[in-house]
Amino acid sequence: MGKELGSLALDPRTGNLVIPAGESKFALGVGLWDDTVATYQRFVQHELSSAEKHGTVSTRGSRPGDETVLRVKVQIVLRPDNTYNPNAISVAAPPEHAGTDIERHLGYMYDRNLVSVGGPLRGLVSVSDRPVCCHAFIGLTAPFEEQLEDELGSDSLRVQDANGTVYWAAPPRLMLPWWEDLQAVVVAYSRQRRPDRILPFVGHWASWNPGAREELVRRTEEKSFAITLRADGNSLAACYEDIRLAELMPSSPDFFDHTMQRVRELGGTATAHAEEHQGALKVFVESHAPLMSPDNSTMT
Repeated sequence: MGKELGSLALDPRTGNLVIPAGESKFALGVGLWDDTVATYQRFVQHELSSAEKHGTVSTRGSRPGDETVLRVKVQIVLRPDNTYNPNAISVAAPPEHAGTDIERHLGYMYDRNLVSVGGPLRGLVSVSDRPVCCHAFIGLTAPFEEQLEDELGSDSLRVQDANGTVYWAAPPRLMLPWWEDLQAVVVAYSRQRRPDRILPFVGHWASWNPGAREELVRRTEEKSFAITLRADGNSLAACYEDIRLAELMPSSPDFFDHTMQRVRELGGTATAHAEEHQGALKVFVESHAPLMSPDNSTMT
């Protein structure tokens, strides 16, 4: 790996920013769709051929049919164009493969996993000027019996090695760090790249100031937008341009204490992210935990 950026690293061959690998036993699945299967098959075949040349294909077990493991890297791509979920995250073949990130799309991360890692991944992609990739592995099973072949299904998920052995390729599994470790990695990197940025890890509903929503609608049609947080006495003002959208109160049930502390460290202003959802305002911050006093009690 190349130059270290916190716990992230630049791949010297591709220039991609690579997230450090987590444990394979905690790897996260990726959902494949019918319209991505052919692209995925081409990606796996290319990676298998490359891995054979470099001797990096490994096998779990020694019996016929034991799983062969193919280590790969995939790109993390934000997909605000997804009509089902504008916060969806796509997994794509890395940029060194031909085509745009849409044409290289392999599948989507599951929504249930985005609850914990979606915020850090979106934050990292938004502050990086390079493609963001992560480690993954693909299980390859050799269908050595006709019954097993029937169970494994579609021919379009089959690849072949240099010896002519045919494998069925399982969907990729992402070897991301544990969510708390991922957050720490992303915060460290963001502090170097965009120290003024409050990363969008946790979303909180906030009450609109009178007339603020109506004025916002006149300024922008976007449902997701950057805001400025301003420290104002004991509260934080969430602002869009000169519109004071809402007041965020520390030491409330939502605990904006850490956010207030960070904004003050930055001289009283910071950039954050918000969205309008079903007529309400949702402000995203890095932490909703209360500040703790030296004796580990909650500060009020």
